[in-house]
Amino acid sequence: MEKSEAIQLSVLQKELLQKTEKIHGINFIGQVVEVPKGDSLKKLCFSLKNHLENYVIVLAAAIEGKPAVAVMLDEKVADSKKLDASKIIKEQVAPLIKGGGGGQKTLATAGGQDASRLFEVIDKVKLLI
Repeated sequence: MEKSEAIQLSVLQKELLQKTEKIHGINFIGQVVEVPKGDSLKKLCFSLKNHLENYVIVLAAAIEGKPAVAVMLDEKVADSKKLDASKIIKEQVAPLIKGGGGGQKTLATAGGQDASRLFEVIDKVKLLI
């Protein structure tokens, strides 16, 4: 299982890097992805950040029908834009997915009940940049 997950995440990482958007000089990746578990979103964020500078990453997935979201910010972007991943999760993401979450300034995650609004979550975070 672990090996197939690693291969799946590696393939996903390549796809996501190709979908990087430049917004006001910031590399933005915002995608709904298919992963086996919520922890995979965090792993994916960490592997993506090794290939990016000035980034904001928002990954969302419906896992067994439940939404999972991870937000990762580059330290410089967090400072210059006065952004906080934990605040974004609590104030912007959690209400949309009827859930909760938290984390640190540069990485936070959420889970919830309503997976129908994952694309909205991405758009909402994108507007903060």
